Amino acid sequence: MNVFFVTAIFLLTSIATTYGARWDHFIFAQEWPQTACTMGKKEEHKTCSIPAYINSFIIHGLWPSLGSKEGPKNCKSVPFDMNKIKNLTDELQHAWPSIFRKSRPSGFWKHEWNTHGTCALSLNTTGTEYLFFRKALDLMKTYNASKFLNKVNITPNDTTPYVTKTIENILKKKLGVMPNLQCYRYKSQLGKRKTDLAEIRICMDKQFKLIKCPHGDSTLYWSRLSQTQSCRGGEIYIPEIKRN
Repeated sequence: MNVFFVTAIFLLTSIATTYGARWDHFIFAQEWPQTACTMGKKEEHKTCSIPAYINSFIIHGLWPSLGSKEGPKNCKSVPFDMNKIKNLTDELQHAWPSIFRKSRPSGFWKHEWNTHGTCALSLNTTGTEYLFFRKALDLMKTYNASKFLNKVNITPNDTTPYVTKTIENILKKKLGVMPNLQCYRYKSQLGKRKTDLAEIRICMDKQFKLIKCPHGDSTLYWSRLSQTQSCRGGEIYIPEIKRN
């Protein structure tokens, strides 16, 4: 077997591994900014600064996933290039902002692209950096959870909790499938146990048809946050956004 043939086989295998990363659906994750701030402060000692124009759920990520497990990460096919999405900057700042101080927005987008976006290159709809971010923004316009909840008067409130099943059923009625609600449990300043809505995760196949999220580890993509897990009934809060 000659050197050229061996080299060709190696390159083809590398390309197949990079572009053919194993995954079968997307998780489109929207996070509630105030809960994200609480988590960042308690878990990672981060300081938050939510812009005045942020009053709704924001994008956390669009993640290729595999069954009930986390999907591939850091496929490293194409490095992040801010110039490729510069005409999306205004939309990204509003729908997919970085809310932590000392954290550049482009750093957050770079992380999401390198970690997740590079693993979705096999699809025409997400096959470039621009298309990946464009698709996530379009999904947010269609499936923004705040839009659905505000219409039935479920709005942020520090003193009045909501029943988890009520929120789930409202979203299921709007989406046609049950989303996955993620909550953050912690002790408040008064020492009481509190449960805040952290994320709403919507699952979809590779054609972006909504599907029921697979059952599995409730801490997927939350490995650093021991107190974050699926909201399992009971009452939860949607905390009011605080401006610093």
